[in-house]
Amino acid sequence: MSVHPARVVASLALLAGGFIVGVSVLAIVFAKLLVDAGMAIRPADAALLGDLVPVLPFIGGFAIASIVAGIGVLAGQPRADSLAIGTAIVAVVTGLLGLALIVVGRDPFATTVRASSTADGLEIVGSFTLIYLIVLVAMAATQTRIAGTTRRAVAS
Repeated sequence: MSVHPARVVASLALLAGGFIVGVSVLAIVFAKLLVDAGMAIRPADAALLGDLVPVLPFIGGFAIASIVAGIGVLAGQPRADSLAIGTAIVAVVTGLLGLALIVVGRDPFATTVRASSTADGLEIVGSFTLIYLIVLVAMAATQTRIAGTTRRAVAS
């Protein structure tokens, strides 16, 4: 059985996105362990870390769902298509909201240090959104039907 090239692209994008998110979760967990062990950090960073830790289970669940969907899409599992599309929709909507918030919250009179961190944030969130947008486009390309058929049930 041959695998549609778009399924391979979608699978690789899902696996890459899930891996990146999973590594980010691991980095946040290690940072929290180091801070709890007495590592000195700026108060703003401590506040950010404190805000991120409660949502880590959801972010980790997203990473797992993305990896499972990537493996399933490559294996040709029909249920994996729904999981892949659902995961990609959540990621794209979250990414677009994140991009909007970064742009709206940008201070035009900020110092160059803060302006460069805004640019970094746009690049990171934009790349994340693009990865999952590729998944949506690739999965849409695999949704082919035989000419003349519809998705409605045919009465017997």
